[in-house]
Amino acid sequence: MRRALALALLMLMMTITPMPASAQGTGNSIVINEILVSVNNANFGGTDWNGDGSMGSYSDQYVELYNPTSEAIDIGGWYLDDIADGGSPACSIKWNTILEPGGYLTFFRSWTQIEFDYWEGDTIRILDGNMNEIDAVSYQGEDSTWDIPYGYDSTGNWAKLSDGAPTPGGVNDQEWVGVANVVQGNCYPPQDHIHRGEYILEGRVVTMESHDSVIDDGRILVIDGMIEAVWSASDPTPSAAEGVVSIPTSGTIYPGFIDPHNHAKYNIIPLWDHGTDGWDNRYQWQAEDSYRDAKEVGCSLTDPTAQRFAELRAIAGGNTALQGSSTSYTDTFETMLARNIELYNFGKDYIHTKVSELASDYQGNHIKDGNSSGELDAWFLHLAEGIDESSRAEFDILVQNDLLVGELVVIHGTGLTQAEFNALGNVGGSLAWSPTSNLILYGETTDIATAKAEGVNIMIGPDWAPSGSKSSMHELKTADWWDQNVLGDIFTDYELVQTITTNIVDAIGWDEFTGRIQPGLAADLVILDTFHSDPYRNVVEAIDPDVRLVVVGGLAVFGDVDIMQSMDDEIQIIQGEGFTKAADITYDGVPEATQTVDELMAFLANCNQDAQVPLEYLFTLGDERYFDVLNRSQTFQNGRSIDLWSEYYDIELDDEGHRVGGTVGGADPINTTIDPNNGGNGNNGGETVPEPDLPNVFATYGPRGATLSHPTTIDEGIHLETCISDNGQTTPEDKELLCGSILVVMQPTDDCIELEGWYCQLEVGDAFAVPSKLCEDTGSLPTDVTCRDAWSYLDIEEDPEPEPEPDLPENEEGSLLEGPLFWVAVISMIGLLVASIVTINQNLRSSDEDE
Repeated sequence: MRRALALALLMLMMTITPMPASAQGTGNSIVINEILVSVNNANFGGTDWNGDGSMGSYSDQYVELYNPTSEAIDIGGWYLDDIADGGSPACSIKWNTILEPGGYLTFFRSWTQIEFDYWEGDTIRILDGNMNEIDAVSYQGEDSTWDIPYGYDSTGNWAKLSDGAPTPGGVNDQEWVGVANVVQGNCYPPQDHIHRGEYILEGRVVTMESHDSVIDDGRILVIDGMIEAVWSASDPTPSAAEGVVSIPTSGTIYPGFIDPHNHAKYNIIPLWDHGTDGWDNRYQWQAEDSYRDAKEVGCSLTDPTAQRFAELRAIAGGNTALQGSSTSYTDTFETMLARNIELYNFGKDYIHTKVSELASDYQGNHIKDGNSSGELDAWFLHLAEGIDESSRAEFDILVQNDLLVGELVVIHGTGLTQAEFNALGNVGGSLAWSPTSNLILYGETTDIATAKAEGVNIMIGPDWAPSGSKSSMHELKTADWWDQNVLGDIFTDYELVQTITTNIVDAIGWDEFTGRIQPGLAADLVILDTFHSDPYRNVVEAIDPDVRLVVVGGLAVFGDVDIMQSMDDEIQIIQGEGFTKAADITYDGVPEATQTVDELMAFLANCNQDAQVPLEYLFTLGDERYFDVLNRSQTFQNGRSIDLWSEYYDIELDDEGHRVGGTVGGADPINTTIDPNNGGNGNNGGETVPEPDLPNVFATYGPRGATLSHPTTIDEGIHLETCISDNGQTTPEDKELLCGSILVVMQPTDDCIELEGWYCQLEVGDAFAVPSKLCEDTGSLPTDVTCRDAWSYLDIEEDPEPEPEPDLPENEEGSLLEGPLFWVAVISMIGLLVASIVTINQNLRSSDEDE
């Protein structure tokens, strides 16, 4: 009886006694406790959550881990990732990262490079060293709110914490501990999209610092993606360049061309053959059924492949940066090929774009605030795209709403007059001129002569494929024709080249980072065949075969086969009409960037096969449809005789696909071998450094149950796990074979180690453990990396027989109830009942008083 009563009392107490609320995740291992997707920047009262001096999603998105167990857990070698089979690449957590019981560890995007996708939603995951999922959380697309985290609420449920604020490094429902108290974790993503190493480029160097800043026999030293030195061959070689591989380009080297006006995801659509006499403004043609039909190429414009094709098309035309990138799948292209102006570059990410109509009540407070604080870098605004009064009147709205700011870049401005250009020039504003697109759609283009006379900073951009040209270099052809045949040659060739280089970087706050060739700037470069004595006319007349090499952040991404082979070992061949180029568009460090050029083209061809509209052609030379549409277009011609083919593209190529009369055709083969007496080879810059001391016999450790490779140290030794390699001997029946290997970097190298992932940015002495494999099975390694292995046997222990459970004496159960437990339960129950009676009595009295 006592036993039954005690159990009943205990059960009743458990049902009545409230459990303490928890705002943390629970479980028997590490849990994801909180994430922040949408991060406010400084313009909107943002917080620098990781304390790195930068505010915004590119730096401060985070995932917070929590250890709910009573034991410390070593998560070194584990992985953070987002949605499986997509999204950003997984990053590897720093080895020997210990998360203490009840402890928090926060990983910021500045380390992980993992983008939490606002538009599509995402799943954030923590995986162990064998890629087993330990925990995962998700959120829906277009659901996140600025500076509102997702996490566990007071009921223990995963939710958007709408009533809370971010608390990285601390309890979700308490005050934030502050950035100084946030324990941050290190997680290493693949890095093959970032240049590491050094080389010298030889050629005629056009620095764009001034008209006369041209070095006929110049040299450019590039180290880790940056320009280290620029000098003439007649000058002493800088000490930093001694022993570095030097590449004779046989061409003219310029700062990379920049596209200030595009809509990149539409660039799989070919030129629109609309067959009309044009329209008065953009809202008219956008309403046409024929416009909608012209976009039906059968392929999704939001698929990452469309944006990757757009970037390949851009770099094929010499562009190293472009405006107007897609807002979807940004982690698939923001760190590869061309730079994307609106995305994160050089810390100058306060660049805004508005394409939709400027409504009369548009306030644009973020523009005003950014302008007044000095934080706004640029505002690209589609304005006055048309030739009627309604288009011009859009500028009045801009003025009336106090939005005429110096950071403004008016895109098109076709309807503007002298008065508007005067106002724009007075505030230091800019104009992005796209003459091809204007002529195709409206039969006329912007009054660029007046804009120039009123001091407006002029840029030239190609616009999108349905009505524009393929790159800034190609758009110069229409601009040059217009200048010579309509304007009376008011632009010098130098000024035209400025419109696709320095004029843009000076206007958007990039001038301290790129756009010229000088030490300390990013190595964003384009090399053209030299066929004209005037280096600026050389750009105006250059076409597809003349693009010798394109370099973005030090990485060779596109160019002639010979020079690409000398700088990259993973090139893909692209065949043009009478010429051949090469590119490298595959990066392990970029999500969904494993498609080669052939695979990308095959993907697009497959979705286009049943469509009525063909795909855009990659190059201008060889695009017969493009020239046919231009020549037949009522609007583009409009009483004029514009023959771009005859003026610029009808050239003779030699058997190797180079321009006859240029300096590349017939040049000696590129030789990147350096005299061994001068310090080595191009891979390590000619420097031989002392090799690390390796023990005759390495220490071993393990097994730990983790078989994926991971960083280690020479002193720690070789990680042994169940061996999948053959050691050439018969394993005894009562033994288990363990083995492993260690890779050690012996000399400087620009190469990466490919295991389950990529290890790049290698330093001499770096070591990596490869459990379960002997050296012969670790794969192909860089020449400056050595491998040592070890194996041993582990005794296989038989499972012991389970011991029989002892019989419980009959009075032992009773003793539990006759002891203190019984009386504690009774007394507690009595106290609870008394308290309940008192509460009920008070409520009854209160009720009587209310009546």
